[in-house]
This record gives sequence, C-alpha cells and structure tokens, in this order.
Amino acid sequence: MGILAFGLSYASPAITFSHPPMHGADTRSLLILIPVAFLIPALMEELVFRAGLPIMFGGGNRADILSLAGFILWHPVQTLFHLPMGQPAFLDPAFLTLVAVLGVSCTVLYRRSGSLLPAVILHWLVVVIWKSLGG
Repeated sequence: MGILAFGLSYASPAITFSHPPMHGADTRSLLILIPVAFLIPALMEELVFRAGLPIMFGGGNRADILSLAGFILWHPVQTLFHLPMGQPAFLDPAFLTLVAVLGVSCTVLYRRSGSLLPAVILHWLVVVIWKSLGG
C-alpha cells in the first residue's frame, strides 16, 4: 500500500508528503494525533464500514462491497459538506484509489481474523504515517 501511495503521489498534486517529517512543535501534534486517530477515524470508521453496515446489508460479499462503496464515498462527503475531518485530498481520484485499497485490506483482515482489531490497527497506522509525513 505504501508503494502505491508514493507512486500515486507523483501522479496527483492532492497527495503530498512533506520532507522532512514532523519536528519540534509538530511532534506535539503527532503525540495528539496518535490516540485521536485510533478513535477517529480508525475505530469509528471500522465499526461502521466493516461491522455495522455489512450487518445492515445482510452480510456476505454483496454487503461487503456495498459497505466498501460507502467507505469510499464517505471521504468526499466529509469535504463537500465541510465536516471537520474533510480535506481537499478527499476529492482526488488518486486518493480515493488509496481509500479503496485500504478498505479492501481492512475488510479482508476483518473477515479472515474474525476480529475488528487488525482492521482498526491497519487503518490507524495508515492515517498516522500519512499525517506524520505531511498528508
């Protein structure tokens, strides 16, 4: 996923990574981000899109696909409706490709493990790494 992200960052101006990574005052921001990102977006989005919606849609592959579509669409909706977590990058097709890859990866982790925790941890790590690199 990281290789795909770096590759797409060259194709899309909306996906950026600043260099060097966070220092000084930004380290404090990262220390705040680490626990907050675990709750929102990682835990909350995984509860909704990996556990909640698939159950509402009746379970199975079709439910997972519908939930994945909801996960992908949720990102531009945050920006279009000026929600606090929304960012201009959420409207970029390259970024949404990464969102889709993350969503599929989290779904597979959840289905294979039977636990939401691996999906939450992956989602959390992706957000923390992306934000710490200036995303």
